[in-house]
This record gives sequence, structure tokens and C-alpha cells, in this order.
Amino acid sequence: MDDNGIIFTLDAALGLVIIFIVLTAVVNVNESQLSPSAQIRFSHNAQDVLGTMTSYKTGAEGSTVLQNVTLILTANRNDQTGIKEAGQLAGTYLNRTLGNTKYNFTEENHVNGTIVANADMKKASNIAIGVRSCDNYTFRLYVWD
Repeated sequence: MDDNGIIFTLDAALGLVIIFIVLTAVVNVNESQLSPSAQIRFSHNAQDVLGTMTSYKTGAEGSTVLQNVTLILTANRNDQTGIKEAGQLAGTYLNRTLGNTKYNFTEENHVNGTIVANADMKKASNIAIGVRSCDNYTFRLYVWD
């Protein structure tokens, strides 16, 4: 009896097992560990969304979303009512624009980093920040997945 056929078959089977192990390892690798592309995407996304908030005109007055937020804060002298109303306006726009991306939207100059619109950031990773000023207000947009 010729044993060459059995050895060849065992060699091919062991080779396939090794290929399946490598393929499984490659499929299960987390993409964010391979490259910083997710962080770069979030960073660009934060800046782009703030950019559109400064250029997207709403209403008949022709003011932008960020201008409307600052007008609400100014009209209410940066009190809790103004923060809540501005947060609703910003939150509506950000929810529509960002979709499932989680975010925090804060103002740094006049309300000392108070969160205007938000999600829970405690367990967030790969947080990117965009910063934009409008009418002496400085806004930060934190985004993560």
C-alpha cells in the first residue's frame, strides 16, 4: 500500500487549518487598533459639523444655527432657561446631522463649559473635538462612536 496519498492529504488538511486560523484572527481584529482613521474621521466630522452650524442659514432672518444659539444665550443672559432653549435648538440640528454619533456640545466663554446638548461621555473612547467661535462665544463639539 502506498502511504504517499495519505501524507499528502494530511499535509493539505493541516495547511487549511492554518489558513482558517489566520483568517479568523484577521476577521476578529478591531479596526481602530489597526489605524488612526476612526480618530481622524471623528476629528474632521466635529470640525465639519461646527462649520456647517456657522454657515447653514435657518429661518426668514437668514441667521445661522450657531448665531441663533448665541442669540438665545445672549437674550436670556446665559441663564438656565437660555441654556436649555439653546440646547434644544443645537440638539435638534446635531441629532439630524450626526445621526447615531454621540456628542457633547458645550460653550466655554460665558457659561464656563456648561453642556448645552449632550450624551454620556463617561465610557467614551476615541473622542474628537471641534472648536468654533461665534459672537464672542466659544463652542466645543465632542464626538465619539
